[in-house]
Amino acid sequence: MANVDLKEEQRKEEERLFIKKKKPLICRASLKDALTMLVPFLGMAISALEFSLLPQVHPMKVQYHAETWLPTLAVCAIVYAVLYLVSLFVRPVREKVSHVSWFVCAVFLFFTLQDYLTLRTGILKLPFIPSPDKIMHELIVNIDVIMGDAASSMTTLFSGLAIGITLGFVSGVACGCVRLVDYWVNPLLKVVGPVPALIWMPIFFVTFHSSNIAALAAVVLASWFPLTLMISSAIKTIDRGLIERAETLGASKMYVVIHVMLPNSIPAIANALFMALSHSFGAMAATELCGVNSGLMFRIQYTRVMANYGEVFAIIGVMIVIFSTLTAIMFAFRNWLLRWQKGLARW
Repeated sequence: MANVDLKEEQRKEEERLFIKKKKPLICRASLKDALTMLVPFLGMAISALEFSLLPQVHPMKVQYHAETWLPTLAVCAIVYAVLYLVSLFVRPVREKVSHVSWFVCAVFLFFTLQDYLTLRTGILKLPFIPSPDKIMHELIVNIDVIMGDAASSMTTLFSGLAIGITLGFVSGVACGCVRLVDYWVNPLLKVVGPVPALIWMPIFFVTFHSSNIAALAAVVLASWFPLTLMISSAIKTIDRGLIERAETLGASKMYVVIHVMLPNSIPAIANALFMALSHSFGAMAATELCGVNSGLMFRIQYTRVMANYGEVFAIIGVMIVIFSTLTAIMFAFRNWLLRWQKGLARW
């Protein structure tokens, strides 16, 4: 009886302290989860039936290669089947797959609707809005060119981010710690920072005499501003009592900066990194439309002029995948950086 009472008290104490027992990594899925994770197959099946049974209405069938979408669905089904089998036994994978299953199904239903409104009925005018089959065909045929332009865009983006983040971190810490630096840099932040990087492109072109370097400068400016502003503001708003107590105990100025100011500015730094990445996307895309002779947006402009709208949509899809992946990586890094905030309100 005493053991039962002890276990009951321990259970109540764990509930009070929000201590949750770790769930096993390997466990069999319930029937409900197994059925929920089958939903994407339904979306793929509906898309395959619609594509196979309905005739196309495009007057020039030679221009529309209706041969790519079914193999694409087959590849997606194989990949998801492997993921499904793993998720039946691996709990973390099952939780993620079960969470996104309805959304994945909705994506395939969206492509089915797009195919119906374009290639099957012509409600959406061809070729300005191509069918999924046409988009996949252009992506496969031009994959080498698209990947080359993607590499060019990512080179500009990552180079500008590296320089902008470095300069922004240094200037942000300097503005927050040194009044003389803040006196001279703060007006520059108010005048230059809020102005979109695209507006400075004519000046960058004249100054650097190179479209690629001008694009790099625009990305640097777009990433430098949010880091400098948010880091300097975070340092300025730190509780002065923390700094005074550290100085009273004999801490040097450098020690206070490294061990007091910067740790207390980590949430602002994490948010600033996300804003820098977001602003850099826009700056990179805008500069590639203003004289840069390579990159994804340059390729979109070129293919639009050539009236190859299938490739235009394919490149847009590639950009969505790349930028979504980079944003997801940035959020993962932010969550790791702010892992001590577990349990608090998070993005």
